[in-house]
Amino acid sequence: MTENTRIALANYINARRTLLDAMLTDFRSGTSANDIARTASAAWSRPITLDYLNAWDRAARARDALAAAGLGDFVDVRTTGDTAGPRQALLQVACDPSDMEPDAWRALPDRIAVALVGARIGWTILGVAGDSLSALLDEVEDVALTDL
Repeated sequence: MTENTRIALANYINARRTLLDAMLTDFRSGTSANDIARTASAAWSRPITLDYLNAWDRAARARDALAAAGLGDFVDVRTTGDTAGPRQALLQVACDPSDMEPDAWRALPDRIAVALVGARIGWTILGVAGDSLSALLDEVEDVALTDL
């Protein structure tokens, strides 16, 4: 890669990150996702922008609900797709079974489910048949969060 290409690529990546940050700032401030998608349409299509903002919103609601249920230290919620690929909110267990009492460990999926459903968030277990959150205890990599 030439030096000019390397510099242009770095500038592009920085501009992309700046645009995503600005979109999220506007969204958090109450600007509608549709208005943001319309404004950003020169960079991304409306469906991509809406998917990204919806995934971010879902992840934020999940984090809030899990923290309110006292589960914030036990699970991670993140979003994907800010650079490529599907735009999703994903949940993953972030603790080791040895960090909890055995009964608390076994109860973790039910506590997560109650917190998510209370926030009107559903889930799909990726790579596993069924939708039981008990699969989280079997080292399932990711759970995709959905709206109910």
